[in-house]
Amino acid sequence: MYSIVKQFHVVLAITSVSLFQLRYWYFRVGAHAPPLWAKTMPHIVDTLLLVLGVTLAVMAGFTPLNSPWLLFKLLALLAYICFGMFAMKKSGPWQWINYCMATIAIGYMLFSATYKTPWFL
Repeated sequence: MYSIVKQFHVVLAITSVSLFQLRYWYFRVGAHAPPLWAKTMPHIVDTLLLVLGVTLAVMAGFTPLNSPWLLFKLLALLAYICFGMFAMKKSGPWQWINYCMATIAIGYMLFSATYKTPWFL
């Protein structure tokens, strides 16, 4: 059961990142607003992703207190949410900086989840 939930979580993570990239580039490059599905679908996917992440943590016995990588992944998730929100709302160079920071946060979450360590060393 754990492996099925984990695979679904991975698929949702890939979908979430793809939707973020799509929305950003649609917003940044497109001359008009993205379609309604591009605005609502990420919220549905991200909610399911969070629910499955909590489910996996409970199934495996991980908590932010006994697994430092999970604590740092959750902090990176908060950073991703903030930077992503600003990337979608700001304009000019700050929009690009926030997009880059959100993308770095995504990479860090992927790293920490894959290697189960909060450090790059």
